[in-house]
Amino acid sequence: MRRLFVILVACACSYETPWTQQRKFADSLKPAEVQPGESAPHAYVRSYKVRAYADGDYQAQTPRYAGHIAEELTRANAVLEAQFGVHLDLEGVRPWARTGSSARLRDVIAQLEAQDVGAGVDWVIGFTASLDVFSAAQDQLGIATVFGKHLVLRGMASAAEMDAIDSALHLLSADDRAALVRQRRMHKETAVLLHEWAHTLGAFHDRAHNALMAPAYDPSMAQFSDATARIIGLGLEYRGVASRREEWAKQYRAQIGKAKDAIWDDVEKQHVLAAADEFFAASQDLEDADLKKLEEASLREHAHDFDKARSVLAPLVVRYPQSSMVQELSCAIAQEAHKDELDACRRAARLEGASAQILLMTARAELDAHDTGSALPLLARAERKLSGEPSAWMWLAQLDLAAGDLDGAERAASRAGKDGRALLTEVRRTRAFVGFPPGPVTREPEYVSLSLAAHEEIDRGNTAAALRKADELAKAFPKTPAPDVIRCRARSRGKSVPEIEKACGEAAKGAPGAFLPQYILGLVHSARSRWADAEAALKKAIDIDGSTREVWQSLAAVQLARHEEAAARASSEAFRARFGSALTPALWPKGWSARN
Repeated sequence: MRRLFVILVACACSYETPWTQQRKFADSLKPAEVQPGESAPHAYVRSYKVRAYADGDYQAQTPRYAGHIAEELTRANAVLEAQFGVHLDLEGVRPWARTGSSARLRDVIAQLEAQDVGAGVDWVIGFTASLDVFSAAQDQLGIATVFGKHLVLRGMASAAEMDAIDSALHLLSADDRAALVRQRRMHKETAVLLHEWAHTLGAFHDRAHNALMAPAYDPSMAQFSDATARIIGLGLEYRGVASRREEWAKQYRAQIGKAKDAIWDDVEKQHVLAAADEFFAASQDLEDADLKKLEEASLREHAHDFDKARSVLAPLVVRYPQSSMVQELSCAIAQEAHKDELDACRRAARLEGASAQILLMTARAELDAHDTGSALPLLARAERKLSGEPSAWMWLAQLDLAAGDLDGAERAASRAGKDGRALLTEVRRTRAFVGFPPGPVTREPEYVSLSLAAHEEIDRGNTAAALRKADELAKAFPKTPAPDVIRCRARSRGKSVPEIEKACGEAAKGAPGAFLPQYILGLVHSARSRWADAEAALKKAIDIDGSTREVWQSLAAVQLARHEEAAARASSEAFRARFGSALTPALWPKGWSARN
């Protein structure tokens, strides 16, 4: 009996129950411990300032989000302090009123760079929504500006992962399952933060899947490779010291050359060296003392002490002509102070890496100075750089419209969400007002600007000047209808109905989609008591652009003259629905003085 008992016990020990199977599976799902690699002892720990932003989606998904971010940095610091003698000191976590989708992290980091240039801190970190679906691709989990100071990280909480673990490990306790999910989330947060932080110091992707710089996230990620650690060390040594930039470039290229072929493939090496060449050739970091001056200037700006901010920043503007941080802050201060705005913003906009916001600010200043030719290239560059934020697209659309680039205004307004609808209507009105041929117009901004300039002469009562501009426009843009539209409107300010009818008839024939010829012809036909023709022309004018009150008044007056009371009532109802007021029929709206 005793022997049988021993045999049964032995069998029981070797038999795996469903619970033990799930326990082993759970153990296999545990992530590796993120830990420091080998390093020399550090005499002291250097502290670097970090400013964090949490957008609305991240706040909604992350209870106690500020404390959560602080804990995330604490875990990263355990690695950085031990391996590099570096401590990331969290200055604070700010709510971030970011708008638009977070589907493309490139858009989000562009918004972060526009939000905060990073004056007074070493890194700026933005936190945004977690993904709805699983992804191991690093560029879906985080993004960073290589050799820069901005990075964006997603929240790593995953309801889908929790559901999968609950389903696969249902025999384990709820506490055990929750602990596993928490371990995996914390590992992913720490690994991705360190991965993106290393990019800002010049590190690139390793081949090894368990290295922190692997191109795809894996729970086995544990530490930086030796080659990556050396690159990070160089970045920490030379970062922010402009006088040693050439030395950094030499040492950086040497480390890339020394790395074993197993670390990076040839394509990755080429990307590395191309990015390094661009950075070391074009950028200028500030000396430590000048960084403090930059921070002071930024603080003065926030306090609205613009004169002092300009005074502090002035030497840096001269010393660092290629520094986007310096030149963009100079532009922002000048814009707020309304002093030397154009010169300051032009300096910032000349830089290849100028932000979309700076390009838009400079374009607006150029338009205020009536220099459309200089504004248009800036607007084109801004369009290529803009993120998905609707307000930025709206700003671009407004400036495109002011510059006469109606095609550009339409593209931008269509991406501005519901706020862009009114501007799209304004673009259509402008096309109808100017008069366009059936096909595209080359040099559209010039065509529109010259046309509107002629109409401004009419508004000022200078019809002779408007007719001269119409002739100039016809030479610059032959066989286009805008010159005839200008002549039609200019003649309508005269006394001769036959002259007006001839000019507007030609304009209507050449530009059937133009509003003014139809409207004025409706008045001309009314003057000749050709009521049916008048009604047809006025209806066509309303179909083209029904936003002008006077054309409705004229139509109702013509309908009453034709004893079409029901039609006049329908026009009145449509008018009230559109404008919210009663319609007063008036055959000769104010401003049109032609007579038979």
